[in-house]
Amino acid sequence: MTQPELTPYPQNSPEAMLRVITLFIVSDGELAEAEIDVLDRLGVLKTLGMDREGFAQVFDTYCDDLIAHAGSSRYIGLADPEWVDAVLAAVTDPERRRFVAATLLHVANSDNDLADAERAVYRRMLQRWGLDIEELTAGS
Repeated sequence: MTQPELTPYPQNSPEAMLRVITLFIVSDGELAEAEIDVLDRLGVLKTLGMDREGFAQVFDTYCDDLIAHAGSSRYIGLADPEWVDAVLAAVTDPERRRFVAATLLHVANSDNDLADAERAVYRRMLQRWGLDIEELTAGS
């Protein structure tokens, strides 16, 4: 595969953060309604100044980018490290990183099924962003 090319979003923008959330949600190859509902319940979209329509646009663009990246391959590695790193790169602010990582803990618990791919994406995110799971769950 070629080097990942993503639709450009400004660094630390709501779209860049939602793309990371989308990466996690899609990484297991399924979209559970509970995963989207938890974003509403926690007020994540509102906090980011987005609504479901805005999230749907980011989601669709993510899927388009993923398909373009796959090209003529018959396989798309939803949790491939290069792909994950490319998606994570647009979120550089430590507070925004912690917000996204903490949000994804709730998303992971929402459908009661943490797939291996989701686990791999989350581990990669923690590593690349220099975050510690204990820090994120302290006081939860």
